[in-house]
Amino acid sequence: MEHLNQYQPPDLRLFDRLPDGFTGIAIEKLGSILPGPSLIRIEGEKGAPLFVSILLHGNETTGFTAMQQLLEGFGAPRRLLPRPMLLFVGNVAAAVRGVRKLDGQADYNRIWQGERYPEHLLARHVLAEIARAAPVAGIDLHNNTGKNPHYGCVNRLEHKSLSLARRFSKTIVWFTEPHEVLAVALSAICPAVTLECGVSGDATGTEHVENYLRHCLELPEEILFAPPANHHNDLFHTTARILLSEGTRPGFGQCDDSADICFREDLETLNFERVPEGTELGRFSKELPPIRVIDNMNETVTDRYLLFSENRILTRVPVVPSMFTRDVKIIRQDCLGYLMEPYQA
Repeated sequence: MEHLNQYQPPDLRLFDRLPDGFTGIAIEKLGSILPGPSLIRIEGEKGAPLFVSILLHGNETTGFTAMQQLLEGFGAPRRLLPRPMLLFVGNVAAAVRGVRKLDGQADYNRIWQGERYPEHLLARHVLAEIARAAPVAGIDLHNNTGKNPHYGCVNRLEHKSLSLARRFSKTIVWFTEPHEVLAVALSAICPAVTLECGVSGDATGTEHVENYLRHCLELPEEILFAPPANHHNDLFHTTARILLSEGTRPGFGQCDDSADICFREDLETLNFERVPEGTELGRFSKELPPIRVIDNMNETVTDRYLLFSENRILTRVPVVPSMFTRDVKIIRQDCLGYLMEPYQA
């Protein structure tokens, strides 16, 4: 296997009980009780465990805070949870530093298929342990950097996963790319969802996640997977994502000559809005715009979605954006955002 980053394959730490001090520790000190990526078994009443993943991205802290509050409220590990839990705490080193990932390190939510990075060894070990535990459901907790609603993501259009997502939000996104994310691998083992919980540090998101996880622990399976009484959904299918060429200098609003491409100031407000054809997203200064759109087959489909006219970037067709962000580091590490279309399940 070719190792393409500077880090040695991280060891997976296995815990048979919740480490002392977990519920009260500050995230910047988490490394003092978890020396690296950790899989923690937390005792509960009889039955299959609930699998939960937090901190795949070290700066997405809502899942960590909600988990601390949830476990403290249940009195774990002194008292049994209503259902056992298998908790994966991902990129501890990045979390301690408050960053998505360390420079030169693989993205912990892009390692669950393939063999390119040392972290793929970690991913295979985690997945083997999850499969052995046969969880009732899998939940991966994340935050957004841009302005987005709370929403649930599924990778398979089957009723158990859709019901899990709908219990979190009426807004649901079905995506198949990027296929290297944890939830795609989880969905081959059990019903699985990714929950996007707003921006890190927002108390509303923390409370929402804590209440959701409490229900997942307390509800019997036949109720957990039953469609909620109000089962009206806004279901979207992710069809493409927008990338900037390497080395591109993006800007927002009124840009100076240092920006190669200048997006509209309110770009994030377009997330989950039905954006009509002909909407201006930004402007570019070079002869050719340093931007491209790729679809779920990794094919370039820029001309299908965008029109370039007089140095303006316009939508060629109606679209529904998601995860548009002004965070330049996230844009460079991942993408500008995604394009979706409404979908009828």
